Amino acid sequence: MNIFQFVDSLSSEPCLMGDELYIEEGKWLRWEHLQLSPLDVVSLEKVYGDRFSLSLNFVGKLLIKAGVSSEGKSFVWCGEKTLEAHSPGKGTCEIDLSGIQSGTLEISLHALEESVVFDDSSIAVEKAIRPEHVLYDFLLPTYELCCEEPLYYRFTGERAYYSFEEKCVHLNKDSSVDLLTYFNAFSAVKWQKYTNVDHLALYLDFMGEARAEAIHICERGKSVLAAWKLKADHRTTLELPLGKYPDTGIIGLHIHAEQKCVLYGGGYLTDAPETQPVRLGIGITTYRREEAVKASVARLGKAIAAHPLYHDVIDITVVDNGQTLVPEDVPAATLIPNRNLGGTGGFMRSLMHYRDKGTYTHCLFMDDDASCEAGSLFRSMSFMRHAKDMSVAVSGAMLSENVQFIQWENGAWFDKCCHPMHCNYDLRDPNILVLNEKEDALQPTYGAWWFFMFPINNVEMFSFPFFVRGDDIEFSYTNKFNIVRMNGICVWQEDFKIKESPMTLYLDVRSHILHHLVLKHIDNGAWDILKMVWAFFKRFNWSYQYDTANAIVTSFADMLEGPKYWLDNMDTSKIRAKIKKRYTQEAPRPLRRSYQDIPEARENIRLPFCTKFIRKISLNGHLLPGCMVRKGMNRLSKYQVPFANRVFLRDEVLVCNEINKTEFILKLNTQYALKNLYYMILASTKFYLNYSKLKKHYQNFLKTLKNDKFWRENFNQ
Repeated sequence: MNIFQFVDSLSSEPCLMGDELYIEEGKWLRWEHLQLSPLDVVSLEKVYGDRFSLSLNFVGKLLIKAGVSSEGKSFVWCGEKTLEAHSPGKGTCEIDLSGIQSGTLEISLHALEESVVFDDSSIAVEKAIRPEHVLYDFLLPTYELCCEEPLYYRFTGERAYYSFEEKCVHLNKDSSVDLLTYFNAFSAVKWQKYTNVDHLALYLDFMGEARAEAIHICERGKSVLAAWKLKADHRTTLELPLGKYPDTGIIGLHIHAEQKCVLYGGGYLTDAPETQPVRLGIGITTYRREEAVKASVARLGKAIAAHPLYHDVIDITVVDNGQTLVPEDVPAATLIPNRNLGGTGGFMRSLMHYRDKGTYTHCLFMDDDASCEAGSLFRSMSFMRHAKDMSVAVSGAMLSENVQFIQWENGAWFDKCCHPMHCNYDLRDPNILVLNEKEDALQPTYGAWWFFMFPINNVEMFSFPFFVRGDDIEFSYTNKFNIVRMNGICVWQEDFKIKESPMTLYLDVRSHILHHLVLKHIDNGAWDILKMVWAFFKRFNWSYQYDTANAIVTSFADMLEGPKYWLDNMDTSKIRAKIKKRYTQEAPRPLRRSYQDIPEARENIRLPFCTKFIRKISLNGHLLPGCMVRKGMNRLSKYQVPFANRVFLRDEVLVCNEINKTEFILKLNTQYALKNLYYMILASTKFYLNYSKLKKHYQNFLKTLKNDKFWRENFNQ
């Protein structure tokens, strides 16, 4: 282990001069002043074992002392050696960590004579790269998809920048670029756990002179795994062999320019053999979003055609539920006109298409309104090619379309409602990226269909005919997938809150009830289902969103009809028409220009005594006399509603959606609220009395989805 690899090249320590370390005679130098982060014993033992040699190139006479400090324990010495060299040479000091289970390795150098320690990092060599060895390439920001540079590169120094025009990174002397980023880091913990890739290398498309370091970061801290000197007087490809790497955290490259440099690209390599051939079919379902799907297919098709390894093993199919496209609109894809059975029907149609072909091993479901880096697709392909478990499926994260570095979720689990994992993470922070790799779900997770790649042979159950909402949950839980997610695999999509409406809540509630009736791991009985539905209902009904509350009651009542209700409404056309006609209060209209002149409902209205108690027994003010209600309009954001506390004792609330410039008005209506309550009690009573019978009917129907007969019959209608 080369001692210089732990040096932070940007350290302000005065004895550090470029790639040399000067120590005056009689001086002590504690290595922690130069390190990126403390040297964690557990991490060192995983990489080097509990006995290893600490090496350094030097001239002079040095005393090396090493020991381990641990909070609450005595300091333990684990190595000491006096080294002497009158000309540049190599010395070693044996480190023995056997028996030491935790702590921080501390290294000190004492100059018995004036000494110099040299950086003897290996020199990256020029080498042609074989496409089959590339796991994935570094990604670049673009105007068309995402120009949040910190998701791709982070710069130090005023003269370091990324050129969108030239599609490369420019570094002047003493500036640097860090690729320990969301899209360009390597998920060491996931590749070690799920694939046969146990040795790693990097390659750079590069020109200039620089020092490169492979940085490993995990919850225990940051360290340098290896360092290389880069020198190329013309644009060339350099290989940076890393070898065995840790099984925790993430790895990324840091490049510090010693002269002017240009980084054109690069990526990660392995010589590990593939564990399975992968032939992928991409299924995209669309309904009258012609421009969006044409742009997505054109972008993905172009990237696939240009890929040296995957150009002939990836196919795209567009299932057109609106039947408004012609083949010339999506020349890079196979177009399948389809009866409008929603996203569920569209995705089942594409799955059957690839299954019938018999030559595809995997399928990828993608939404038509999801923007995706083609690099996420290729990274997933490589992961599947090297997977040790053939049941592995890859689920992509969802990032906000409006704030592109904020993550909505990186996986989710379901119990009474959807529980998004790692929500609102700022993906520009490398420490957050480490947390984002954690597999810390409280229950089994599902893969959302905005990006879900899975092995076709593991599909044992086709999806229930949900139309939309809930199909991805049920599909994941009724099939045997080992779902994996990692940094760099994602889509950007419109926030769910923007889409929320009486129709979406109608669809959500019925799917939530069905999941609890048919999924074994959340089979908790009738009372649990009732508590779940009532939580939805009260949240909206007491917040003046009576249309949405009524849609929840209607959804609950419709569910009580059993599977026949679903079969009679597979295209939901009657349901959608009924909801559109019935629910007008929350129908959006253009946002007024003067909306900011309306006072914001910043605080809860408080009563002189027992506000919380009165709010509860009065059904959030609906049973209080009108003289207690404040007249006039207040304002809330779409992201804040439903918000029972803020509408309490307010007459009118303007709900503003500043993203798509729409609004609707909520008005206190006690009669509507009590009417909803009455019908909710009726539906709940009927559900409780018929729970066992209803559950049996739905579970029997689910068994019919073990083959594709049900869906084939409906596609052919």
